[in-house]
Amino acid sequence: MPEQARITSVEAVEAFRADLLVYLDKARNVVDEVGEEVSRTRAWLQDDRARHWAQQVKRRTIQLQERQQELFTAQLGKRQNIQGELVAVRRAKQSQEEAETKVKAVKQWLRDYPVEVEPLARHADLLRHSLVTDMGKAVALLSQTIEALHAYAAVKPPVADVPTPAPATETPPLT
Repeated sequence: MPEQARITSVEAVEAFRADLLVYLDKARNVVDEVGEEVSRTRAWLQDDRARHWAQQVKRRTIQLQERQQELFTAQLGKRQNIQGELVAVRRAKQSQEEAETKVKAVKQWLRDYPVEVEPLARHADLLRHSLVTDMGKAVALLSQTIEALHAYAAVKPPVADVPTPAPATETPPLT
């Protein structure tokens, strides 16, 4: 058994620690982005899309009423060709129905959002917690390990007290 451990690469442990710190920084940023995106999407649904499609229903309902009025006027005028007005009414009706469908879809998403999206967002929160606590502890442990290895490498092996041989005296040969 050798008297001293052979530490060949404390630098590899230091490089791993540095890489881990870079990874943790990037991973935390991504997880934070996910959380922010979940919040932005919910706000977008609640504030932007709900208001937008409610306004579109009103606007398109007015347009439908105007097209229907134009058709009614054409019919009262006993015009022979009212195809253009019929097409305009049909398109306005489809447009208004599309807006109503979008309002329903936004309402459905707002109802389903806490059930469908937020549980997944909680997984991201758990990952963030693990990155901060568990991986933070790992970085601290690596720092302590690096310090211990540097201290260990700096220790000199004990010098053994080896008796020095006595000078040889010449003895006459035996005959």
